[in-house]
Amino acid sequence: RFRTAKEQKAVLDGLADGTVDIVVGTHKLLQPTIRFKNLGLAIIDEEHRFGVRHKEQLKNLRSEVDVLTLTATP
Repeated sequence: RFRTAKEQKAVLDGLADGTVDIVVGTHKLLQPTIRFKNLGLAIIDEEHRFGVRHKEQLKNLRSEVDVLTLTATP
């Protein structure tokens, strides 16, 4: 969100080629165009904004990657 388009592309390219193995982001990480190779840890903020489809994608991601979700809900 606070990164230039060039910086975002560099991170997404790194996720796809395996040079990035830890990522912190929002639901944007769950878009179908985002590819992961060798991702070890995903830290996702704003989980309260997710719909059912997003939560299903998180369940699938959790089978392959360690996922930490952050929420403001007590």
